[in-house]
Amino acid sequence: MLNLRACSLPNQRWRWLVIPAICICLQTFAQNNLPDVSISLEVNGSLAELLEAIAKKGGVRFSYNPKKIEAAQTTKYSAVNKKLTAVLSDLADRFGIRYTLVEGQIILKPEKKTDKGELQTITLSGTIKDAGSGEALIGASVLVKELQTGTVTNGFGFYSVTVPKGKYTVTSSFLGYQSHTATVDLGASIQQDIALKEDLPVLEEVIVSNPLPDVAQEIAVSNTNVRPKTVEDRPALFGEMDVVKSLESIPGVKLHSDGSTFYYVRGGNRDENLVLMDDAPIYNPSHMLGLFSTIIPDAVNDITLYKGDMPASLGGRLSSVLDVRTKKGNDQRFEAWGSTGLISTKIGVEGPFRKSASSFLVSARASTLKWIFQRINHDVKQFDFHDFTTKVNVKINPENRILFSLYTGADNYFDTNNGISWSNTAGTLRWNHLFGDRLFMNTTLALSGYDYFLYTDVATNTRWNSHISNFSVKSDFSYFIRPENELTFGLSANGYTFNPGNLQSDTTISFLPTLSVRNSVEFVLYGNHEVKLNERWGVNYGARFSVWSDTGESFEYVFDANHNPIDTLYYAKGDNYKQFVNIEPRFTLSYLLNDHASVKASYARNVQNVHLISNSISPFTSLEVWLPSSINIKPETANQATVGYYHSWQNIGTSFTAEAFYKKMNNQIDYSAHAETLLNPLLERELRFGKATAYGIELLARKDEGRLRGWIGYTYSRARRRFADINEGRVYNAYYDRPHQVNLMVSYDLSLRWNLGMNWVYSTGSPFSSPVSFYQYNGEEVPVYGQKNNDRLPDYHRLDLSATVKLNKNPEKRFRHSLSFSIFNVYGRKNALFVNYNKTENSNGDFKIPADASDGNRVTSQYYLFRFTPSIAYNFKWL
Repeated sequence: MLNLRACSLPNQRWRWLVIPAICICLQTFAQNNLPDVSISLEVNGSLAELLEAIAKKGGVRFSYNPKKIEAAQTTKYSAVNKKLTAVLSDLADRFGIRYTLVEGQIILKPEKKTDKGELQTITLSGTIKDAGSGEALIGASVLVKELQTGTVTNGFGFYSVTVPKGKYTVTSSFLGYQSHTATVDLGASIQQDIALKEDLPVLEEVIVSNPLPDVAQEIAVSNTNVRPKTVEDRPALFGEMDVVKSLESIPGVKLHSDGSTFYYVRGGNRDENLVLMDDAPIYNPSHMLGLFSTIIPDAVNDITLYKGDMPASLGGRLSSVLDVRTKKGNDQRFEAWGSTGLISTKIGVEGPFRKSASSFLVSARASTLKWIFQRINHDVKQFDFHDFTTKVNVKINPENRILFSLYTGADNYFDTNNGISWSNTAGTLRWNHLFGDRLFMNTTLALSGYDYFLYTDVATNTRWNSHISNFSVKSDFSYFIRPENELTFGLSANGYTFNPGNLQSDTTISFLPTLSVRNSVEFVLYGNHEVKLNERWGVNYGARFSVWSDTGESFEYVFDANHNPIDTLYYAKGDNYKQFVNIEPRFTLSYLLNDHASVKASYARNVQNVHLISNSISPFTSLEVWLPSSINIKPETANQATVGYYHSWQNIGTSFTAEAFYKKMNNQIDYSAHAETLLNPLLERELRFGKATAYGIELLARKDEGRLRGWIGYTYSRARRRFADINEGRVYNAYYDRPHQVNLMVSYDLSLRWNLGMNWVYSTGSPFSSPVSFYQYNGEEVPVYGQKNNDRLPDYHRLDLSATVKLNKNPEKRFRHSLSFSIFNVYGRKNALFVNYNKTENSNGDFKIPADASDGNRVTSQYYLFRFTPSIAYNFKWL
């Protein structure tokens, strides 16, 4: 076999003397002395293999410096009876190299550089969008066929590919859309937007011919993209499609219990999950005390969950980031959509201000439950929740775009003189700017707020209020150096306000305890570099550098080793009295086993400076207090290592991932026995700090294309905690320690009009503390507890089914409507929420509260929520 990397000269050292001497030879002279032969060949491999084939067919020899010519880069090339000179010209254009004939050898050198020191290359850039609505397609693929290289679009649908000048076949594709192929003559850098059309529904199984995003090729681990269509196909409680509950199908994510939107990721507590809506945090994404989430699926464009190994641009939590991008509004035509069901009614309108240039979206949802609860209890005065989402998109010119989005939602539950309410507000103003063809900038102003009110006397407006809000300014930059080489970096400044809970009233209240309002600022610098080192190895590395400062005006208590207050420190307005500096490195290494299989390993460190204080494990509470890292609370930290195997079968739209992780967490928060977190000015004395460990294996197979679609996942994981002041310093299982979990979600298109869905979930029961004995004190029975979380609830499992029928026989009609039927918990499993031991059964078979347990047998009571629960919903869309 011809050794292409070796010159025919007898000594490697002599080559470096000869090559500079012959560089003065003109290429035109070289062309005139090349063999006058025509060759036919077809190569799909490396540049080295292509050169070897040309050498064999053309009867020539090549010589080059392997440090300057990347012979390992992949390519696809074919020629039929093509002159050797034409073939070499193709190579020169495609790979940016010059060739010179010297004594029967073809010397290859990099193309001459410009005055700026860069190779003469051409950039193709633009956005990829939905042809029908103009929505950006996030993560769409762009492939340059001849070079077998490409990229994917960023969070705003932007792509940039830099290649040597020439004529190329460029294919763009996205899951669920028809691929787009065009021949592009790149004589100069150009911007080209691409619109993809949705695939029409079909009955037969489809073989996927267009290239789809390949999980094996990505240099990333532990992230899952959930398309809005997947949320729609999933059976839902009371027919309410729910973005957060759809995460239940992802290995490593554990929902609290039936009907709850509280979730835990890889052994972390629920406050360690950050929910972002257009880069603005949603602090409590729940309605009806956790039954439903605040995010309207119909208004969502893209959903991505990062399980600990998030990009450097995203941070502030230990366990996960749920990145939700809302639709910008249809810029091609007006449309309206909506639905009504047992729980709520929602409606949305979107359309262009100016076609292909500016658009809007408005959506709203309101509950329809009040009349039901008023029939049960006439004292109910208010029982409702609502959401409102809007977005405005203005394309100023090809380089500049402005987007404004706003979300607000609230819950209100009141009887005659008491009640609770809470609300979320999140708004963002974005500026997208393109510097040249390869540098993309997104600057965001974001504002978020969360308020919780507990009313003790509606007449006098007496209420307890906790509050958290933040304002941030952030600039993200994406620099597309070349295909498979991208640099992202940026900076942000954030301001926070925390009210841990104070009583307010229209009347004077004596002896009112006061908790200090806290203020904090945070400055962050971050960067990520993703690059493919060669055809096998790829690396993604980065870091996040943060400075957190607590500022006055405020006051803080100082506690001794026994948690007793010993001093009070007062800080004037503007004083920076406590500071934490942290660096959060992250690193991912990928090795391709073949074109569609890879192994990867990663390490990430995350830091959290905002902490949820809530000593309730109830899934139905929104009584939440947030506190910053400060004198008494250190930043929580997590170090996570992950290894995995990834395989995709792109021709059938199927992938498989297997990941193992190990995570160590420090400065975790728990509570003293019988902790008081309401109206307690010494709130921080109730806190205890310790360590946690989580590890596990996660398997996921998913099929996203064809008539039959679905996910199946299995998780084995453990979550252990250790606190010096809790459980006598012994390790105990966290509430979310559920070793085994199985998730199965299937969607099947029975016909062009009927879709069937199924969801089955199984998990080990949650740990809880059960009494080991009882004793009598002053006529009352008192339980005695042993180790913390020494028992488990029964295993959890349920089956959900759904069916959706399109009422239109003609799918092309402008008005389209459908009915959705669903059954939650088909076989009526009694999945326990709580267990208590406060009943006895006497000799007559009667149950009573045991003031004296001597005359009966102790029994336990299990509380559950939903058994067989059917629902129906009506959906419509007008185009």
